[in-house]
Amino acid sequence: MWKQFLELIPHLTRLLPHVDRFIQQRNSGDDAQKKNLEQFAQMTEGLRSDLAKATASQASLYRQLNEQGEKMSTLASDLHDSRSALQSAETRIATLEALLTTTRTFVIITLAFSVLTFAGVVFFHFHR
Repeated sequence: MWKQFLELIPHLTRLLPHVDRFIQQRNSGDDAQKKNLEQFAQMTEGLRSDLAKATASQASLYRQLNEQGEKMSTLASDLHDSRSALQSAETRIATLEALLTTTRTFVIITLAFSVLTFAGVVFFHFHR
C-alpha cells in the first residue's frame, strides 16, 4: 500500500497548484458571498422597516374602517327608526284626515238642519 502511495506522490505534487488555486477561488467566492449576504441583510432590514410602516398604516385604516362601519350601523338604525316614526305619523295623519272629513260632514249636515229648523220656525212664526 505504501508503494502505491509513493507512486502517486509525483501526480499529487502536480495537482497541488491546482488545489491551491481552487481553495483561493473558493475563499474569494466566500468573501464575495459574505458581502452579498451583508447587502441582502441590509436590503431585508429596509424592507422589514417599510413593511412595519405599511402594517401600522393598514392597522390605522382598518380601525378607521371599523369606526365608519359602526357609524353606518348607527345611521342605519336611526334611519329605520325615523322611517317607523314617519309611517306612524302618516297613519295618524290619515286617521285625523278621515276624522276631519267626518266632522266636516257632520257640521255641514248639522248646519243645514239648523238653517232648515230656523227657517221652519221663522216660517211658522210669521204664517200663523
